Amino acid sequence: MASMKSTIVSLIRLDPAKPQEGDWICTAHGRAACGRDIVAVAELQTKDAVQPYRVCEAWLSENSDAAAYLAEHGYDNRL
Repeated sequence: MASMKSTIVSLIRLDPAKPQEGDWICTAHGRAACGRDIVAVAELQTKDAVQPYRVCEAWLSENSDAAAYLAEHGYDNRL
């Protein structure tokens, strides 16, 4: 599993998922490498700011930081 240099500060599930179009691309894989819908937005603390990171379902299962965040916090927009 891959991990990240930036810290996840929130993970928001999109319901419904959004197709990749316009500015909505899979930040993790890029449009050319990923045809999957965007299912969540991870807000990442970078060196300078909190940045949105639009992700597909594969990223949520491939990324160890995302899996750990979900196990501890769940999605930030779910009660």
